[in-house]
Amino acid sequence: MPALVLVFGPKEAIPIVSVAALLAAISRTGLNWREISWPVVKWHTFGALPVSILASFLFVITPPTFITRALGVLLLVFVVFRHTHWGRERNLGLRKFALVGAGTSFVGGFLGVPGPLRAPFFLAYGLTGMAYVGTSSAAMLFAQTPKLFVYRGNELLGTEALAVGLALGVMGFIASYIGQWIAKRASARLFQYLVEGLLIGGGVLLLFA
Repeated sequence: MPALVLVFGPKEAIPIVSVAALLAAISRTGLNWREISWPVVKWHTFGALPVSILASFLFVITPPTFITRALGVLLLVFVVFRHTHWGRERNLGLRKFALVGAGTSFVGGFLGVPGPLRAPFFLAYGLTGMAYVGTSSAAMLFAQTPKLFVYRGNELLGTEALAVGLALGVMGFIASYIGQWIAKRASARLFQYLVEGLLIGGGVLLLFA
């Protein structure tokens, strides 16, 4: 996301990422099918679907500069949240994932971030490794799809954006296999450090670019 924002701008980059993320989610869901926590996915989707559509319409009318800065701040805030009392809470009930789905899908649809916003909640629930990748990918798959119709209907998903997104999606299939190999070998603590490191790097880049 940060690299694409710098190259294309947020209004073009976010639809591209949405296409690529959808294709990557399909491959990661398939690769980690047996590890997925389907109850989490069900409750997350219940809250995510209607809010994702509303947030996507708000994205269409929002100034690009605001999106870039807000996105950078948001990624950093979620890393900090992860280390608060609430972020470390592991007693996150399944039904609360409806609220997680609604909240993260609103911000994700408004700012175009498909995955990182859900990371603290999935990690706090105790999902790591392949279970984390599979569950978050399945949840993303259901939350991402409505956004593409909104972008397409408002001429934000043109031929170039679709082509770049599809190309990145194909690369995502390859990356999914590499990621699965890493997830099988990384400890739970190392896995959390890797996820948070990516969030911090992306947040700083977007905030000061």
